[in-house]
Amino acid sequence: MIKFTKTQQVYLILIIAITVLLIIYLFTETQPGDYEITPISLDEYTLNFSISSKDQLLNLTLKYSLNNEEACKNDNISALFLVTSYFGNVETRSSMRQAFSNEKLNQYGFRRLFLLAEAPMDKYTTQQSIINEHQRFGDIIQGNFTEAYRNLTYKHVMGLKWASTYCPKAKYVIKMDDDTVVNMYKLKTILSTLKRIAKRDFIAGYKLLKMKPIREPANKWYVTENEYASSFYPTFVSGWFYITNPQTAKKLSTLANYEKYFWIDDVFVTGILSNKLNTPIYDISKYFTANSEFLQCCLQDFDKDLDCDIYVGPNGGDTNMFYKFNEKVQKCLLSNKCRTRDKLLNETCVAERKVNLGRGDSIVSDIKLK
Repeated sequence: MIKFTKTQQVYLILIIAITVLLIIYLFTETQPGDYEITPISLDEYTLNFSISSKDQLLNLTLKYSLNNEEACKNDNISALFLVTSYFGNVETRSSMRQAFSNEKLNQYGFRRLFLLAEAPMDKYTTQQSIINEHQRFGDIIQGNFTEAYRNLTYKHVMGLKWASTYCPKAKYVIKMDDDTVVNMYKLKTILSTLKRIAKRDFIAGYKLLKMKPIREPANKWYVTENEYASSFYPTFVSGWFYITNPQTAKKLSTLANYEKYFWIDDVFVTGILSNKLNTPIYDISKYFTANSEFLQCCLQDFDKDLDCDIYVGPNGGDTNMFYKFNEKVQKCLLSNKCRTRDKLLNETCVAERKVNLGRGDSIVSDIKLK
């Protein structure tokens, strides 16, 4: 039997204590809240997934008020865009179509569909107007549920369900909001970084860690403990814009039917569901800005033949921003004078920084400077 001196015993106890504390730290700090989410195999659900349940959308029976089953009849589709859009956001959809028509999207191997719900009480847009819009452009998918902020999860899952059902051969599925601006000419740069994982399960977007549910009733994002009990959300990506593929979309939309409904759609889909499925999440936040003023700076710099190092950002309430931004990008690129900027945009643009990518509170920690 090995005998230790008192000094050695003290050192041994310290080593054991430090090791235990390190293990506790790793399990509690890496993914806060995830201990309540038990990873599962989708097989335990699909074994009892009957044919009739293909029309199930969470706790609803899904019926498409408007559909386009032929949208993906061409097998050579690089990316399918699922754009969540409010019923009455006609101008925003028009801006996106003006920037990139269906014909132009086809040249890039892209497809775009706007996800809508029903809004019979809307004062400015009628269902007949939406039908006319769909007949003209053939790019609207409308579900049989009511437009409401707390119904966004239905719309989000409906899009993933549609993609896996009617567009299973698309290489990528891109979910985005209609108030998000995307540099369409640089999108392939982002997609090229995902080639090695394109055929696996994955989600790539603006990764959000350690977000806390907001418990203040006056806040727009107020969440009760009955709605979500944990002190932290699992790691998720912003619903503004993220990339996945049809096989991942199918698993997420299938599992959604068996989970408790949660109204914050990106937390529910890319956080709660993806964690249960052990879906890898990749951070591509370097292509994003959360500040719409930076896009305004880019518009000015394009006229100086300076390229923009932002690929995704908010329109800041400017419904025509998607068109204006991509028009400037195109002119800059076609001029053959478009220069890479010497400094990053956030080092040269003077603007108020407004960040609103998340759906909760982040943790801010003090850092001691030596």
